[in-house]
Amino acid sequence: MNQEVTPTTNHIWIRGLYMLLFLLIMGLAKGIVFAVAVVQFILVAVNDTANEPLRKFGQGLSTYLYDINQFLVFNTEHKPFPFDDWHNTVPREEPLELDQDMEYQDGQ
Repeated sequence: MNQEVTPTTNHIWIRGLYMLLFLLIMGLAKGIVFAVAVVQFILVAVNDTANEPLRKFGQGLSTYLYDINQFLVFNTEHKPFPFDDWHNTVPREEPLELDQDMEYQDGQ
């Protein structure tokens, strides 16, 4: 019995391998996002202002994770970086406002 493998069948298995690769990359990228968030939190706590280069890097990394998710859920066939360009978008300008109501109140 001869079974022919159609291009569609091959395509889905190759895509599955890419999906596994991007799942691994996404896990690593999430760890980096966590580290960026912790460092940014410390910098804001000390300096009362966000580090702009770190903020832009975080924005680019968030966009990259979005691109990976779009590929994983079949919303696009375009493979993210390193198979496509890195989409480094400018973060939206939102002023950082520290909530003064969140101050620690001893015993109250």
